[in-house]
Amino acid sequence: MMKELKIIDNFLDQDSFLEIKKFIMSPRCQWRFVDFIAHKDNKNEDNDGYFVHSFTDCDPISLKERFQRSPNFSIISNLMEKINQEISYKDVLRVRSSLYPRREYQKPDAMHTDYKFSHNVCIFYINTNNGYTLFEKGEKVSSVENRLLIFNGLERHCSVVQSDSAARFIININTI
Repeated sequence: MMKELKIIDNFLDQDSFLEIKKFIMSPRCQWRFVDFIAHKDNKNEDNDGYFVHSFTDCDPISLKERFQRSPNFSIISNLMEKINQEISYKDVLRVRSSLYPRREYQKPDAMHTDYKFSHNVCIFYINTNNGYTLFEKGEKVSSVENRLLIFNGLERHCSVVQSDSAARFIININTI
């Protein structure tokens, strides 16, 4: 379990990064709209939402079988293998990409934890913009393309959506 924030810039080699970015930002990546940011009971007053593309979500099958079953999951195989080298996870709870539409002004979304039990969170930033990840203790991690942020999943955090570009793209990976 991570005890602090770990930020790694230029996490993937350029070819692996561009393969992921090209998929995430293309019409091949299918998105579904979620009308709340953190949790259903934390719906905000502005009714802001975002779009998600799930690669896998709490699926008990092994990582190898996930790669074989999902053609889209294979796109991020290099990312998952390199993350495993960094934190040596036992299993993957969820891999989900998020697309945040631009907002007129920046404000933090609801503070939250992804799960209520011990886990790691890895956020892989697909594009550079003025959005960021904010932690309850005040730390901010800017959205910089090809950056990986790793932290203890019990640390309360939130998204601050961008105001300078049409969309903010990230991949959120939860592991144990």
